[in-house]
Amino acid sequence: MDTLSNDNIGYWLFYTQRCVAYAFAEILHQHCKERGKAYIITPPQWGLLALLVRQDGLTVGAISHKRGIDAPTVTGIVRRLEQHGLVERRNAQEDRRMVLVYLTDEGHDIMQHLPEIVEHTYQRIMRGFSEEEQLELIAQFQRIIANISGMGPGVGDRFGLLPENIIFPKDS
Repeated sequence: MDTLSNDNIGYWLFYTQRCVAYAFAEILHQHCKERGKAYIITPPQWGLLALLVRQDGLTVGAISHKRGIDAPTVTGIVRRLEQHGLVERRNAQEDRRMVLVYLTDEGHDIMQHLPEIVEHTYQRIMRGFSEEEQLELIAQFQRIIANISGMGPGVGDRFGLLPENIIFPKDS
């Protein structure tokens, strides 16, 4: 296989990720525009907001681990969401040194309909795939992550998010 051509797995993984990211960003942009919001939610911001809807009041470190994003990147996302009035940071009552991130009323407002729109987008992305094929595709992505683990510092499952049943290959 010619690694410089368009017929290799790296090309199609990257291209698919970019296409999905652009489509997802457009859906988020349209939703904010339709709701008359002065801000636009980006895909990384969506991930953080979706996490806080399920479990409000997390530290940057916990968000980092659960989303698989480096803590400095999470801090930047939180800062931008704060500027838009969607989240706020508060000191924990039991330990004033610990800072927790919470959704604001505006954050809850934008998240009232956004999960439904995102779910519809996911369904459209997976159109034509059976449920079994979808699970198989996810397992294949997880296998790729396991296969590249150990190729260098921070390569592979750096946040430990793969299921426990994934077997990591021994280096040859």
